[in-house]
Amino acid sequence: MWKELVLHMCRLSLVGLFSGIHATCDLQPITGDDARFCSDDLHVVYPDVGEVSCKRILLCQNFTQDLIKKWGAPVVTYSNAKEDKDYTLMMVDPDAPSRDNPSRKYWRHWLVTDIQGQDLLSGQSLKGRVITDYNGPSPPANTGYHRYEIRLYLQPPGSSPTLLSSEEKFRGNFDLDSFTLRFRFGKPVATTQFMAQNPQQKDL
Repeated sequence: MWKELVLHMCRLSLVGLFSGIHATCDLQPITGDDARFCSDDLHVVYPDVGEVSCKRILLCQNFTQDLIKKWGAPVVTYSNAKEDKDYTLMMVDPDAPSRDNPSRKYWRHWLVTDIQGQDLLSGQSLKGRVITDYNGPSPPANTGYHRYEIRLYLQPPGSSPTLLSSEEKFRGNFDLDSFTLRFRFGKPVATTQFMAQNPQQKDL
């Protein structure tokens, strides 16, 4: 009887332990002022982890390692896209090399133009004109969480966005405001972001 009670207590302890581990591996919602950047109608999905819009990717189950080293570009959908319009999408890091010292913002991770609205509605791979190839998040060690912003713009009719030679040479220090002004983008129609940090440091 005593042995059975001890075994039962051990099982309960293990259940609690594994439940706690699983809970810490769930993606956590972004809160506070950072959450204001998140639009409800713009969704970013990595097939191996699911929806990351307005989420923090925690250092567990190799999520962060795979995000940095293995996963390709995410699937992006915009539920309010107009089928007959073209869009420009960019993914940038405003926290390069760190949020306390963003001297290399905006680090350009992805830039695609001439995206058809119907592709954004369907959730298919984006078939636009790739200006900057997708490069996954690469936060330096010991710099905390970085925000990875996804910005979606409606392209003015007849525009053909391109980069200047000085912008093409480096991904860092991308002059986002100059780019959007040059092509008369105005404000983004939708924005969202997720957060990740280098897997060499502990979650803060």
